Amino acid sequence: MPSRLEDALRSAGRGVIVLAVDGLSSDVAKQTWLEAEISTLTSTVPSTSATAWLTALTGAPADVHRVPGTVYRNGSGLVHAITGTPPIPVLPTVLERHGATVLAREIDLLNGTWAQALLRGCNRVPAPAQHKLTAQAEDPPLLVANVVADLDKVLPDHSFLWTYVNIDDHVHRHGYDESVHEAMLRLDAHASRWAAAGWTVVAHSDHGQVPVAADPLLVEAWDAIVREECVIPSGGAGRVRWLYPKPDRLEAVFDRVARTLGASATVHHASELGLPQPETGPVVAVAASEAFPVPDPSARFEHGGLSRDEVDVPYAVWRT
Repeated sequence: MPSRLEDALRSAGRGVIVLAVDGLSSDVAKQTWLEAEISTLTSTVPSTSATAWLTALTGAPADVHRVPGTVYRNGSGLVHAITGTPPIPVLPTVLERHGATVLAREIDLLNGTWAQALLRGCNRVPAPAQHKLTAQAEDPPLLVANVVADLDKVLPDHSFLWTYVNIDDHVHRHGYDESVHEAMLRLDAHASRWAAAGWTVVAHSDHGQVPVAADPLLVEAWDAIVREECVIPSGGAGRVRWLYPKPDRLEAVFDRVARTLGASATVHHASELGLPQPETGPVVAVAASEAFPVPDPSARFEHGGLSRDEVDVPYAVWRT
């Protein structure tokens, strides 16, 4: 992603606008970004925001930036990547290198080291109040209207802008409903307008989402394995979860997870997936069906796994 954005900057006329759309599937982008040139990229493992946005802006994989998911081991306990303060290597981002102005919205309100790693060295436009962002996230067309209005205010004074577009929260609760399609059609229209005015407009996502319906019996069975076999609670995110077995129980836990989850998951050693340890637990379960025991059983859609709908992400460009 950094090299793609740098190519766009080299060839741009007036400047570059980047729309960082959280949670948009490649299929929905192709259905709604009608005026763009669209290609398909592959998300990270796991396909979750904490890992994917950091990789997208630094170009570094998880075994370099050491953020393998949303919840992972830090010392003797767990840390939440987005809200906590885990140590993250200082890696220059494409935004920092080229002096981007960022409208980071929800990310701008975070105090943890993950947000600092993304936004370090950038000119940050202050975010709206949290209650306004929450209301906008519940209404995707309203969200896009506000993103567009905020961009239009600052465009005259800048040549490289990056803005966060959070449809992820809505999709978790409602899926890719009519309001998401309408919002993305409107975003397409505004991107075309900016392109006609001389801007190169780039949009991409971090992951897609798929329907989930966690089996309560599998949720209970997973919790029993954690309680009986592990030294700390499980980590991961959504449709990828990992375990930290007691030292003498690794292979036994691997086999027990495989038997217990059955057709709802595939089970891997962390090294097979290129995930760093000790941050990642050595036993990793990846969802293979809707019944997988996701951490939030109230979610209707989730991500983190390796299915096409989760890992295929759109990369779109609007030009004059």
